[in-house]
Amino acid sequence: MTAPRPLLLHISSDYPNPIRTPTTNAVERLVDRVTDCDHVVVSLQRISDPRRTYWRDLGIVNGRRLIAHGYFAPPLGIGMYGCQVRLARRIRAFLKEENIRPNIVHSHRFTFEGIAAWMVARATAASLFFSVRGEVEKKVFATKPTYRPLFRKMARDAASVFYVSAWYKTGFERHTGIDPAKTHLLPNIVFNTRRTIATVAPKPRFLIAMTLAAIDKKGLPELLAAFASIRSELEGISLEIIGDGPPGTRERVDALIAENRLGDRIVARGALPHDTLLEELPTALAMVMPSHNETFGMAFVEALFAGTPILYGAETGIDGYLDGLDVGVAVTPGDEKGIARGLLRLARENDRLRHNISEGAAILHERLDADITVARYRAAIAAAMETRPA
Repeated sequence: MTAPRPLLLHISSDYPNPIRTPTTNAVERLVDRVTDCDHVVVSLQRISDPRRTYWRDLGIVNGRRLIAHGYFAPPLGIGMYGCQVRLARRIRAFLKEENIRPNIVHSHRFTFEGIAAWMVARATAASLFFSVRGEVEKKVFATKPTYRPLFRKMARDAASVFYVSAWYKTGFERHTGIDPAKTHLLPNIVFNTRRTIATVAPKPRFLIAMTLAAIDKKGLPELLAAFASIRSELEGISLEIIGDGPPGTRERVDALIAENRLGDRIVARGALPHDTLLEELPTALAMVMPSHNETFGMAFVEALFAGTPILYGAETGIDGYLDGLDVGVAVTPGDEKGIARGLLRLARENDRLRHNISEGAAILHERLDADITVARYRAAIAAAMETRPA
């Protein structure tokens, strides 16, 4: 007799749908690859005006049931618990109306919608999964100390917890007391992972690829200031900014370039097709993005598998996945002098860093490959199906 397919209910504020504002497709990439399960996705968007909330059942989209839900919640987490109670009730009502009984409820953040997911899982006797995205979790743990007993209960009840942000593992364990045996790495999926990484002679150019809506978060102002401070020591090396953004952001980039007198060394190229960016990465001297409080940073992974060293923020983004590897330079976000030293090191030690990437390809593949990541996720699903909650 064939075992029934597991049914997963995904609750996520980072899942694309045609109604909400654009967001990352990291969660979608994971769900796309778990084809041996059935999926229902509630794609959330926080709405601060209660008159503009919405619930749209979009039917089957890309092989899964997709719900777009704009739910009311004030900014800054005001009244967070009450808002999550209402969210949980709305999701439970939908499940009852449609006679949907999930085997697993997966909240793709621990805080915020994680509270609603915990309530839904308890009400439906489903196993509970959480993803940990350090950017939001760190903020909530710091600003909502009275919620910590609840968060410890949620961690206790979880069947599995997945670190998208490996850099926040220690902080998460400290706040929740999570059993480390229940935790796994779950890096965001990129498409150019490989077991062997060839080294290519680079051109004298640094790259930073980002949406211009995140200029400050990605550390562009400090990067340009650092570059300007050592421009004479980086003679012949340019910096290319790849990406576009909302109205006014391109003008701000131009103003930052002018402010640092870098008009002859910086090229703002606008958006590039993703395939074109992947083609250009191998010949870049480095991918340089000293981000602040970033959840993961898929651009770093794409650069490494292209054989290109990286400059990244310490204790944020990709940090935590590169332990024991010397394949880039970690800098303190916002530290212009540290960023400048990192740029010089990338320029002067580029051949050695590229060699280290090639030599460490098998380790990078084991930690970050999509198939290995999905296999790890499937194993957690199988374990949860065997050990259902009481």
